Amino acid sequence: MNALQEEALEEMKAAIYEWFEEQEKRKDVEGAVKRTTLQVGIFNDIVLDYRPGRTSVGSSDFGRNASGRKSMKASPFTREEVLHEVQPWLTSIVREKLDKLHTSALIDYRFTLKGRFATADGPVRLTVFDIVYEEKKRQLLERVESYIEQKLEKGAYPTKPLETFFLTRHLLDPYLFNEPDVGRTIAIFDRIQALNKERVQALREHRSDIIRALTHWAEEVFLPRHYDVTLSEYRTNENGIKPDTALKHMDEPNQPIDLLLYGAVMILRYEPSYSKAKGMTFLELARQLGSGKAGRMLKEGSDTFAREDVHLRDEL
Repeated sequence: MNALQEEALEEMKAAIYEWFEEQEKRKDVEGAVKRTTLQVGIFNDIVLDYRPGRTSVGSSDFGRNASGRKSMKASPFTREEVLHEVQPWLTSIVREKLDKLHTSALIDYRFTLKGRFATADGPVRLTVFDIVYEEKKRQLLERVESYIEQKLEKGAYPTKPLETFFLTRHLLDPYLFNEPDVGRTIAIFDRIQALNKERVQALREHRSDIIRALTHWAEEVFLPRHYDVTLSEYRTNENGIKPDTALKHMDEPNQPIDLLLYGAVMILRYEPSYSKAKGMTFLELARQLGSGKAGRMLKEGSDTFAREDVHLRDEL
């Protein structure tokens, strides 16, 4: 590599080291994961945003508006150099740090480094590094099952919103469960609402967490399997159905598309008016995939959804 490229690598390395050092100085780490048994680590991903002279590292949410930030200098890398030289080098840097920290409460059962790179060929986005720590994963799965059995299936008391925040995400996490157990997952979501129905404000929080988890699963896992998703000039998702998409048995009970429909109905019934368009979008996308249930829902309206179509309890 030439001198400019070496300088760029050092800039990236410094940003990564700074992020890890800041986290290691935190004094609230152990306390954070002791709030609930459903959390085994704090961080599961970071993003390296490489712009010559302005490189930074942060959580996956940071820098979503960073596209307007201009680099101070031209990038010394081509796209191919990022893919074949920079990525392996960064992997070794992050792996070295994680080898010392992965058993600590700082790191979740899975850790991902994503990258956004300015290059001479234009911006490049990629997953630089991804690893699953099997022992932490095993512990988390055991805790999830124990919580469901003790607090939900056998429990008779209200539950904590923080527990629902983590549980809903775990149940829909494809790295924990390759495919969600649709019938059981919907039953768990219903049970959470039933246990908390007397506490109005808490029930809103539980429902909000269920909706956020379902929305994330729909947009990041389920829909990309069947649609090509692009970002419009208005920064909204545009979905084009993939030509080879063919869903079978979708109107039989407990199919993955039922989770999409369940999420759509939750949004339409319980979210503010400005959010309801997303619920209608989910129904329309399900209809395009051939779901008869979605077609009936769109035709009849959310107030007339049949129990067998959406699984939501009328009394909630």
